[in-house]
Amino acid sequence: MVPVVIEGQAGAAIVLPLPRGPATGHEWRLTLPAGVQQIADSTPATAPGQLGDPAGGQVQVKAPAGRYRITARLARPWAPDQPVKTVEIDLVVR
Repeated sequence: MVPVVIEGQAGAAIVLPLPRGPATGHEWRLTLPAGVQQIADSTPATAPGQLGDPAGGQVQVKAPAGRYRITARLARPWAPDQPVKTVEIDLVVR
């Protein structure tokens, strides 16, 4: 699996490239290295409550300057060891 490379600024919100789709019961679970923390999701781009509206906004993190590897798994809360998708992200923070 080739990791996706994302760049961001130290201490600022960095949006991760994790696709959001219609509500299916799946959610992204992140394995974060020391120094990286997940912050509140950004707000959705569409008006809430529309049919087929994505559940939640975009997944965001913040971190001090450095290079990090994040693993994101899309799975149902009751089956976290059975992801339907896994994304490796190389995060470069300046």
